[in-house]
Amino acid sequence: MIRNKTLADEAYSVYSSGKEFAYDHVIRYKVVTFEKDTKTRKNIKVDAQKRSLKAILLLFIEPYSDGSRDSEKYVFPDLTKVSVTINGSPNMIYNSGVEGKDMWEEVQRFFVKEKNKTEHMDATKFYTGDNFGLLIDMRTMADQEMHGSGRRIVNSTDGVQLEIERKAVSVDLNCHVFVIADQQFNIMDRQQESVQD
Repeated sequence: MIRNKTLADEAYSVYSSGKEFAYDHVIRYKVVTFEKDTKTRKNIKVDAQKRSLKAILLLFIEPYSDGSRDSEKYVFPDLTKVSVTINGSPNMIYNSGVEGKDMWEEVQRFFVKEKNKTEHMDATKFYTGDNFGLLIDMRTMADQEMHGSGRRIVNSTDGVQLEIERKAVSVDLNCHVFVIADQQFNIMDRQQESVQD
């Protein structure tokens, strides 16, 4: 609530003439099961149509019974390589695939605002401490503050294809696939005008 008349007039002016709010939109796209067997390769297709797709995040959890899950436990499923194909073309940065050693660098580049400012997380905790998340960074620029720097995936039938190679596991795993995209909420004349993604 604004009680100062000058500030209230300024806020009214801004919202009357139009205002945009840029934010990251995160949705759980799907859940894929990795069965305990000898299959060491899994393909996942993400065909979310987005004008600015920033990243694809995969979190792996073990099956659990109701009420017993540790909500902060995400396991490393012994991934060895992840090949990324975007609209039918291999990812240019990792054209031979994202290997195990690259996965921490990708996550760190996306989530850590200042280089080497990882107080509560490091590579050892990431791979062995039940804090793993596979992130496929789709931004065209590394600046985290730049809105709209994600990959354009519009009118595409191929979308993003992930080919995941791993060692054989002894337990089933559920892989939750999240899509992170730039989105913008527009207000004009104090009314919602549009939401752009």
